[in-house]
Amino acid sequence: MKDILIINLTRMGDLLQTTPLMAGLKNKYPGLKITLLANAAFAEICRGIPLIDDLILFDMKEYRSRLLNREYRIIDNYRFLEKMIDHINEKEYDLAMNVTHSPASAVLTSLVRAGEVRGFTMDSEGHRIIKHPWMRYFFHVVHNRQYNPFHIVDMYMKFGEVAPQTRTLIYKIPAEDEEKALTLLKNKVSDTLLKRVGIHLGASKNDKAWPVRSYASLADRIMSDCNAEIILFGSTAECALAEEFTQYLNKPPRNLVGKTGLSELAALLKHCDLFITNDTGPLHIATTAGTQVLDISTANVHCFETGPYGEDHYVIQADLPCAPCGFDVECNDRVCKSTVTPESVFQVAKALLEGNVNEQKFTAAEWKDLQVYRSYFNDDGHLDFRPLIQQVLKKETLFRILYRQVWNMTSEDSDYNSAYAFERIFSEISLNHNLDEVYTLLPALKIDAGILEHLVTLAGQGHEVVYGIHAEASQVSPDYSLITETWKSIKKIDRDIELIGHTNPSLKPLVLIFQFAREALEGNDLLSLSEKSAGNYRELVMRASALLELVNKFIAKNEPEKDLHETENPAHAVQHI
Repeated sequence: MKDILIINLTRMGDLLQTTPLMAGLKNKYPGLKITLLANAAFAEICRGIPLIDDLILFDMKEYRSRLLNREYRIIDNYRFLEKMIDHINEKEYDLAMNVTHSPASAVLTSLVRAGEVRGFTMDSEGHRIIKHPWMRYFFHVVHNRQYNPFHIVDMYMKFGEVAPQTRTLIYKIPAEDEEKALTLLKNKVSDTLLKRVGIHLGASKNDKAWPVRSYASLADRIMSDCNAEIILFGSTAECALAEEFTQYLNKPPRNLVGKTGLSELAALLKHCDLFITNDTGPLHIATTAGTQVLDISTANVHCFETGPYGEDHYVIQADLPCAPCGFDVECNDRVCKSTVTPESVFQVAKALLEGNVNEQKFTAAEWKDLQVYRSYFNDDGHLDFRPLIQQVLKKETLFRILYRQVWNMTSEDSDYNSAYAFERIFSEISLNHNLDEVYTLLPALKIDAGILEHLVTLAGQGHEVVYGIHAEASQVSPDYSLITETWKSIKKIDRDIELIGHTNPSLKPLVLIFQFAREALEGNDLLSLSEKSAGNYRELVMRASALLELVNKFIAKNEPEKDLHETENPAHAVQHI
């Protein structure tokens, strides 16, 4: 590989979270040149990413306005896109990787000159196609968030088929901005003030932002009880939030809202002892600066996907049945925001500032309906979040943990030891969760195990039928009437598989990934299509079987032992012994 194009037309945080992928690609392919196609609105952040060799900017704002403005003819918009495509295709790429969900990105990707294409694109007939198993996984997460154990950074790296090379996001602060930050901070903090705490109030969407009044109450406690200065950060668009925040305070903060560029923000954050914010771009900038982050996670934010990347960052969020909610949820009562109280955030912030957070005992009784997570890297080098409050184990949580093992499997795992894998998983579950009432999960898990067994059977039948079609298609003179007749049975099998996904949320991830893989089949060659289709059924058999084995082991591990006298026929029991 010499030239790779990465298409990322999303937000600032997503761009930064692509940097470990870039580092992995550079390590895997020495001398590699990376071209990034990004939204022009985030040009400044892109210029601080040293891994980018060539930056191409697409003005998404202008493109949208063109589509909505009747003054522009269709031909004008076509010429606008044509000019962009011509610029992208000034060279041919060995690989084009689209990590963006949008239809516009799929159109652009389908027109790129590349030896290989991965991600969201279109086929020759204009139909959606998602190329690469991990990008299909990435798309399925939107529908199955409560079962996703992977951070977006790790999904990107798996998409690029690279190993982790860094345990942080990558952003280079220009030397002049380092100097500006030092000048700005010099002699501004009294010697009696020992700590600097940064706060950012805004978010890309208002529903993800913790209330300003709550932030103000938190800031008052930090200033009065922790001998710390509050530095308020934000963009010009967030000046109104800053004014509201200041009105509630007993003592004014250092207000830098609207007064810094992104690189200056990074330089200033580097000098903060703690940064408290919502799930937003500055959160990820803070991690690149090496600043510890306390992330207040509300609404549809899922920390396992987009939480602070790096070691020893913290997340606090409501532990409610509806949290985190779906992307399309319109909530009239964001109870998740009021559940996370200023006092609870202060307790975590105080412990972090005093350096004794590991000594704190966060109990479910005192922290009702709340959870605190600490970020860490697991044995495979990927990010995970450890809960600090031992809540009762939920079925959704169990499946999320089991799915990590299932999705990390490959068909080449000949040395896979299911007993060892389960014991490692169960040790993690026992450490982080309250298993006192785990027996209440067993009836539902047994039902799931039965349905999983049926899913394995269906997938096996599908593989057998399609493999039979492949065998017939391999003949010198295939019997196409036989193939057509045989294919009819596949439709029923697929309908039954789809029904399992619709009626069993815990198993929907397996089914949806299978469906995405089926949609991704390309071409008109029956022999090739039947071979690839058989592979999809075989993959479903492998993953469903692995999940079934783990679920059964969990049931067996927690099944209450029956007294011999309680069996219906003791003699029958003795006979079997």
